[in-house]
Amino acid sequence: MQMNKLLGTCLLCAWAWGQLANAQESIKVGDTTRNMITYAPEGLPYNPPLVISLHGLNQDANYQKGQANWEAVADTAKFVVVYPNGVNKAWDISGDTDIKFLETIIDTMYNRYHIDRNRVYLSGFSMGGMMTYHAMARMSDKIAAFGPVSGIPVDYRNPSGGRAVPVIHTHGTADNVVYYNGDANHPDGGYGSIPDYVKKWAAFDGCNMTPEVIKPYPSDKPNSVADYTRYTGGKDGVEVVLISIEGKGHWHSNDPASVMTTEEIWNFCKRYSLGEK
Repeated sequence: MQMNKLLGTCLLCAWAWGQLANAQESIKVGDTTRNMITYAPEGLPYNPPLVISLHGLNQDANYQKGQANWEAVADTAKFVVVYPNGVNKAWDISGDTDIKFLETIIDTMYNRYHIDRNRVYLSGFSMGGMMTYHAMARMSDKIAAFGPVSGIPVDYRNPSGGRAVPVIHTHGTADNVVYYNGDANHPDGGYGSIPDYVKKWAAFDGCNMTPEVIKPYPSDKPNSVADYTRYTGGKDGVEVVLISIEGKGHWHSNDPASVMTTEEIWNFCKRYSLGEK
């Protein structure tokens, strides 16, 4: 009888977690209620990685889920994905509000799925990419690697943080929102080019400043319009990568003939763990 009760409780917990595994949910961050979509594939192992994927300005978690499609990778690689919602469809890219949100997400996923705290990865599109860079400076002790897409801090702030951080940045050269070649007339004082900003992070990380360049990339896709700039030899084995997609605009590329951004970010980030030096 006791065993039946225990089994029933376990099944109920499994059912409840299953309901949360691909659904919008709310969590408390201090006195504030925040929302997110969580995806946990079937067959999730003990201590899985966690990927957090941030939407752009005036977008939401559902939009980001549709364009990034982390589920396609998570189903095979077996990790948890969270798509948070920003307040008023925006992110606090200079303060603490969303840093605390990200910290709470990590704690919540640890309590629910016992995610591996050493293998938490952050990516974001557009303003979500800006938030990703903000988190690099503030959360390098909690996030192992970062994958910003089509976004940099528009104040072009200098890299900072407690350690060298692995970064893979993806950007279209025809981006008309966050300009690939910079925007001297931006209201926040102007910003330089994407390649120069990524190079700043490579220097901060202590990388060899003569990069390896692969073009076209991937090399097994001769019609690809992308190139791959890779800075190696950073502190603690860190690398910094820029994938530039020629002629493409402000988007999260998942192009089978060229760059599958989500797969590229995962293949890069999965190599890094906070527990490995």
